[in-house]
Amino acid sequence: MKFRLWVSVLLVFAVILTGCGGKKDGEASIVKIGVVGEPQKVIWDAVKENLAAEGVEVELSFVSFTDGIIANQALADKELDFSLFQHYAFLEQEVADKGYDFAVIGEALVAPLSVYSKKITDVNQIKDGDKIAIPNNATNAGRALKVLERAGLIEVDASKGYMPTVQDITANKFNLEIIETDPALIPSLLPDLAAGITNSGMAIDNGLSPITDAIYSIPVDANDENIKPYINIFVARSEDKDNETYLKIVNAYRQDNVAKAMLDEYKGGLIPAWDYQK
Repeated sequence: MKFRLWVSVLLVFAVILTGCGGKKDGEASIVKIGVVGEPQKVIWDAVKENLAAEGVEVELSFVSFTDGIIANQALADKELDFSLFQHYAFLEQEVADKGYDFAVIGEALVAPLSVYSKKITDVNQIKDGDKIAIPNNATNAGRALKVLERAGLIEVDASKGYMPTVQDITANKFNLEIIETDPALIPSLLPDLAAGITNSGMAIDNGLSPITDAIYSIPVDANDENIKPYINIFVARSEDKDNETYLKIVNAYRQDNVAKAMLDEYKGGLIPAWDYQK
């Protein structure tokens, strides 16, 4: 009898604790957003202003990763609510490799991929045998090779589309040594290389300006179909694709004041991927 009484008491206590840990009336819900590098404070401050103006009670909590592959695993493991760091091409490859059940819930921005150097000021100064670092994930490696092709340094097999590999280089007139490495390391490796290719978000996080420090960039137009695979997107688990709170955050992001904050702060280093009032 005493044993049953104690079990009953413990069960009641557990229920009380569970109730105390839940969301109280008037409290903002917390949404965990996965990013690679640091969240762009100026942009997210504008988003928060929009949410407040709409009366959306939500607290945005950012979880930073150094690698997108790890971030996607965290999303699959329900350690995040949604993410904003990857483009369509990267997501497509991740889903193919890992079988993730993810859904795109909105488009955010384009982060141009550019060539940076601490040793030269123009790609025309590249010499025979120089070393150039590119990201070591398949989609961004392919994109980087296409940048080098546009710069006139190499040629790649056109049949490989937007995902060629180093093995698909068909012409390399300067005998360049292409080094595939962790994208987060490329800015720190620049003193030891002729050049490195990284996206503007990673460059900004490492104190580089996509406008003044890049020695070569491809002009970006978010409405260009060739750019579509590289638009950074909001990604959630498919089961959450209709979550009202998440969609309200996406909508608060895709507003004129956010576009203005993005363009004013990053001077073209990040491009809004929606129609906005200029």
